[in-house]
Amino acid sequence: MRDAMRQVREQQGEDAVILSSRRVDGWLEVVAALEDGDAGVSEREQQAAVNAVHAPREAPASASRPSPGSGSAWPADPELAAMRQELRDLRSLLTRQHSDNEAAQWAARHPLAAECKARLMDRGFSESLARSLAGSILDDSTVEQAWERLRARLSGAIATRHPDILDEGGVLALVGPTGVGKTTTLARIALRQIRRMGADSVTLVTLDTQRIGATRQLQAFAQMAGVSLRVLQSPRELRDMTARAEDGHLILVDTAGQAPSAVGDESLFAGWPDHVRRESWLVVSATTQAAALRRVLDAFRKTEPSALVLTKLDEAEQLGETLSVLLDQHLGLTFVSDGQRIAEDFHRVETGDLTRRALGEERGPARRSSRDERWTDASLAEFSNAGRNAPSPRRTQDAGVLEMIHPVGKGRYATH
Repeated sequence: MRDAMRQVREQQGEDAVILSSRRVDGWLEVVAALEDGDAGVSEREQQAAVNAVHAPREAPASASRPSPGSGSAWPADPELAAMRQELRDLRSLLTRQHSDNEAAQWAARHPLAAECKARLMDRGFSESLARSLAGSILDDSTVEQAWERLRARLSGAIATRHPDILDEGGVLALVGPTGVGKTTTLARIALRQIRRMGADSVTLVTLDTQRIGATRQLQAFAQMAGVSLRVLQSPRELRDMTARAEDGHLILVDTAGQAPSAVGDESLFAGWPDHVRRESWLVVSATTQAAALRRVLDAFRKTEPSALVLTKLDEAEQLGETLSVLLDQHLGLTFVSDGQRIAEDFHRVETGDLTRRALGEERGPARRSSRDERWTDASLAEFSNAGRNAPSPRRTQDAGVLEMIHPVGKGRYATH
């Protein structure tokens, strides 16, 4: 055998692997193949990649191996290739069976945790997250205690962020793919600022000159809310107006939606001076599938977002799929939206409420809207249709008069 191994190395190289050996009429037949699986042959069948060694006192029979540069190659053995494929299939089958058997044993030892895991997966949570959450459940717990513990763990795992830029002022840009509600979210944030700090504390900016009706939609909101709107063509123009971001003034920037594959490598705020406070928030939809959401988070990492806004909670079939993705990344949620109403359906994130939504449980009673909110919702009811119909100024008893509204042009303010 030592002589056979030596001849295999000499004729097939150091990467050769011995597959089998047997005695044939006083000879030792050795079947060898290259380790990368390119070829594997026997002396009798292929007369190429096999080393035959005789019993002592006989001269060894050998076959010459083609030189690396000769252009010839060992013919592949179809039976050997089929055997390798069968071995791969067998290994895959054994791996699955082992995994299923391990899961069955775990479920048999922890029936309550297994039940909770199944309920989580029914709500769209990934298997790994469902098992991790259910793994903390004690076997002597009741169903109610187990579910309460699981709910608390899930709520505590959701990262949140309460940014200071809304209080201190600066430049806040909303980025994200198309169709997730960036423009509506911008209007909602502006409305919150107007209520807290007045209309003079907010300036709206749009860089979205591609989508049909995008400018008109924001212009309609600016007219109704009495805030300024500027239409800019490039980030350089935005940088030139950052002087307005001082003393608590907030500049809200609406950007054009981008597909994950089209996101540029440079941040919107590249080259800005350090003293200017600026942030970008990534807006994502709860209706996005898990794989697509992962691509969005990975692609928009280049824009250096500091927080997430989650929209369309009311349209999502299962929030478990969305949370399974969001729990794997570091960005914190700051706002969520769950309806069409501009003011009432936009909230700071509450992890307890979000968890109950994801688990399909009853939520607490809805907060009653104030008179100001009711007026705002009535005044902005046509905001979503502003791209088709130009709005007219409203006169209401509560809100005063909106008048002297001028068309918005490039680099001009809409005033009232």
